[in-house]
Amino acid sequence: MQINGMNVYMGAYAERHQSNYQMNQQKLIISEEKSAEIANGIKEAYTSLNLQDRGVRAAISQEDMDFLCSEEGFLKMKQDSQNLYEINARQQKTIGEGKNTEDLFWNNTGNQWLTFSESLNNSGFFDEMSDDEVKRFENTLAFITSGMDRLSRSQYKTGIDFSHFDEEYNYFMTSAEATTELESSTSALRYMVDKMLPAKHRDEFNKLIDMYHQHNSHIISEYVNPMESFNRVVAGIDSAREKNPEGYGPAASNPVAEYKYSVMLGNIHKTENERVAYGDELKEEFSELSSGKNDDIWEKIRQKLVGYATNDSGDEGLKEHVTSQADYLFNHMQNVWKMVWEF
Repeated sequence: MQINGMNVYMGAYAERHQSNYQMNQQKLIISEEKSAEIANGIKEAYTSLNLQDRGVRAAISQEDMDFLCSEEGFLKMKQDSQNLYEINARQQKTIGEGKNTEDLFWNNTGNQWLTFSESLNNSGFFDEMSDDEVKRFENTLAFITSGMDRLSRSQYKTGIDFSHFDEEYNYFMTSAEATTELESSTSALRYMVDKMLPAKHRDEFNKLIDMYHQHNSHIISEYVNPMESFNRVVAGIDSAREKNPEGYGPAASNPVAEYKYSVMLGNIHKTENERVAYGDELKEEFSELSSGKNDDIWEKIRQKLVGYATNDSGDEGLKEHVTSQADYLFNHMQNVWKMVWEF
């Protein structure tokens, strides 16, 4: 889609409806009923935020409402929206500067499903599909990559999220959780290749999956989780306190569990080789999911994550802490695989 002179790809479904979209943007007609609905919506938002209880006064003049519902107001909102998309596209280019130019995912690292979609769209994969089939396929792609997309958005502040998923998700994954999510999503993408793509599209899509894995492995290797950084600081303070207790004042005789676990986790350091080896172990487990063996596979994966994240600690409290912290991730991964299996 051409926006302010720039090519912005928003997905095959959006591309298919580009002409209708542009035609519908040429003229605005807002009925009196719609105008009243807008005004009531603003008033309801004002009330729901309890602004009146905070001493905030708000009023919408008839002049403001007329502008909001006018052709001029609509064109301003349209231009503002286009400017946001243009800024987002330029932001993607900035993020990719100095990176591997052959890595296509730097063009959309916060919406990596678009890279897969654009390749398939250019190859004609969607040509014979109905609108609903295109939307369903792209939604599945977007849900599979959503975990790594969120990681990129937290790391690089990438801007617009072109997908539409509302689920509980930890914005800042731990490094162990991120590696687990990467292997799950990569395996789910390979499952899509085997079950949903004609042979003529598979080689190119598999190459993109390899690139996707490499792209996100690079991101994870540079990833800085604020909580993990905090744990390392706490562990350092605790170590210094033990070496020089007088300089740090009296330590708590029975530290709370959160502090204890922060110290324990902060003292665990993983090399990149260890992370890669952990990912390789997970590949075997997720390959079983691809073949339909899922009776106890999620518990095996959970145990592997906990063992890796805790350095196989014997502390049951720490293991339970890491397990509960990762509940959101397992809910997400299981929902992804359910969507893929039911496609």
